[in-house]
Amino acid sequence: MSLATKKVALITGAATGIGRAIAIRLAKDGITVAVNYIGNPKPAEEVVDEIVNAGGNAKAFPADVSSVIEIIKLFNDVINEFGAIDIVVANAGIALIGTAIADVTEADFDRISAVNYKGTYFVLQQAAKHVQEGGRIIHISSTSTVYPAAGLGLYSPSKAAGRVITEILAHELGPRQISVNSVMPGPTKTPLQKELSKEELERITEGSAFGRMGEPGDIAGIVAFLAGPEGAWINGQQIIANGGGRI
Repeated sequence: MSLATKKVALITGAATGIGRAIAIRLAKDGITVAVNYIGNPKPAEEVVDEIVNAGGNAKAFPADVSSVIEIIKLFNDVINEFGAIDIVVANAGIALIGTAIADVTEADFDRISAVNYKGTYFVLQQAAKHVQEGGRIIHISSTSTVYPAAGLGLYSPSKAAGRVITEILAHELGPRQISVNSVMPGPTKTPLQKELSKEELERITEGSAFGRMGEPGDIAGIVAFLAGPEGAWINGQQIIANGGGRI
């Protein structure tokens, strides 16, 4: 398959964790991947190197999704580099977990809203403008929006907003045959989990039907299905991906 006929996917927050796994999986499926990152370029460059060394095509693109100007530039840069965008995975997000609602500060609220709400909103807006007809838009949400718990009063609402936006976009973009869905991972082994205590990790494992925490590859497989031809009829859905747990 020539680069001219390959699908192009832009994945935000793709340098580590779930985003990294999605980038590598989509590349294995023959998709050209734009690896978005913020800050230190080394992890993103390592993702690109892994993809290229395996015979795929990828490039790293810096952008802070809390800035609308940088989001717009990101989409323009990817289109200038690869010619078009067929798939967008809105994955970038931050987590502020463990703070009771009574203790949340305005600074905390503004920080998480800037990335998880504002950032997601405008990434999805640019996706709506630029994804080609018949393309895919996938938002990475969280099962914490349906299984709320103490300490999630800041994080969960910030992720829930993206769920509503995807449902609306599914209707708005239907005439262009673009599917829009949310994937809602449960607890997954990412750098974030390093912040959890041993007791919290045990509780998560015990709450899983499979007796384990999710792996980034578990989520990447679901995204790959939605991004591929078999996932074309799935639209406007919120897909819980937690192995059957209640957490």
